[in-house]
Amino acid sequence: MSTGNRAALHASLIRNIRYFIAGMILFNQKVADSVGLHLTDMQCLNLLELEGAMTPGKLAKWMGLSTGGVTVMLDRLEKGGYIRREANPSDRRSVLVHANPRKAHKIQPHYQEINREMDVFLTESPRAELEAANRFLERMNAIRGNRADGNPQG
Repeated sequence: MSTGNRAALHASLIRNIRYFIAGMILFNQKVADSVGLHLTDMQCLNLLELEGAMTPGKLAKWMGLSTGGVTVMLDRLEKGGYIRREANPSDRRSVLVHANPRKAHKIQPHYQEINREMDVFLTESPRAELEAANRFLERMNAIRGNRADGNPQG
C-alpha cells in the first residue's frame, strides 16, 4: 500500500472512529435524558458494570472528575437508587460503590434495539474480522490509558 493510500486509510479510520464515538455519546445523552440522569451518571454506571465495585477515588481517576464532583454524582445516583455505598473491607477509611442491578434493568430497554442490531452484525461478521477488530480496540484502549491508574498495563 502506498504512503498516500495508507494516509487516506488512516484519515478515514480516524473519521469513522470519531463518528462512532459522537454517535454513542449523543445516543447515551438521549437515554440519560429519558431516565433523568446526567451523561456522567450513565458513564459511572457503565464503568461500575464493566469494572465492578470501586472506590470513589478510583471512579474520579477513571472519569477525570474531582473527588468533589464524584461525590455529588454519587449522591445523585444513590438518591435515585442506582448505586449503593458500603464500607470497603480492605480499607476502613473508604467505601466501595456498587451499581444496583435492578435499577440498571430499567435503563437496559433503551439499548435493546441497538444491542439486537449489533448482535446480528457480529453474528454475520467473519471470525477473523472480529478477532482483528478486538485486537485493534484492545490496543487503542491501551494507548489511551483507559485504566484507572493511567497505566494501560496495570
